[in-house]
Amino acid sequence: MSGAGEALPAPVGSEEFVLRIRAALASPADGGLATRFAAPLVTALVADAAEDPRRLSLVLRETIGALDRIGVPRGRQFVLLGGDPVAADAGVRAQALRAELGVPVYVHAPERTGFVAGRLADGTPVELDDELREAEAIVTVGSWSVDSGGPRGGAALLCPGVAVAATTRAAYAAARARGAAAAWAFALAAETQAPVNLSVAWDDAGRVVAASGRTAFEAHARVAGMP
Repeated sequence: MSGAGEALPAPVGSEEFVLRIRAALASPADGGLATRFAAPLVTALVADAAEDPRRLSLVLRETIGALDRIGVPRGRQFVLLGGDPVAADAGVRAQALRAELGVPVYVHAPERTGFVAGRLADGTPVELDDELREAEAIVTVGSWSVDSGGPRGGAALLCPGVAVAATTRAAYAAARARGAAAAWAFALAAETQAPVNLSVAWDDAGRVVAASGRTAFEAHARVAGMP
């Protein structure tokens, strides 16, 4: 984030951005891809349907290719588009990505019943899109930035991004109403019930970092000033 009087970062061109994605995927912050995807796991790539379409397409393409090369075939990968709220044109975006990437692309419908991945310490269910029921690994893909209201991108891609409205989204909204710290605590706790094997995230300056969800999201929280 740029403060008052600071120069905004220069835009990163597509070629440079792809190089940054590849470098991040080649050397994740806390362990290589082959060590965390040691088998051909059914892998869900979760993203925000409102993400910049060009950048999202580039990162998904590179991530899908990298996973394929280390033994997670394209036939065992799919994309799930969510958001808070889910973008009105998500269906159109899904169709375009499906044609570009050659893998199934689904759109999260918050009003549908999902599956309960687990429960928080107070008993709140972590109910997520039913497409994730059979997923053996989860990858989040998207930009992130500091937001005064709570996580934006990162942990929020999972919760509330692909959470069910009647249960988990409603509980998250109640937490967010209590302040940013409560929103962060809720999102980080939800991830413990549906662990994110890999986060591929970029910031406003186009810096790309790959890491486990736990490592990435806790780092985001620290940058946001959360305890």
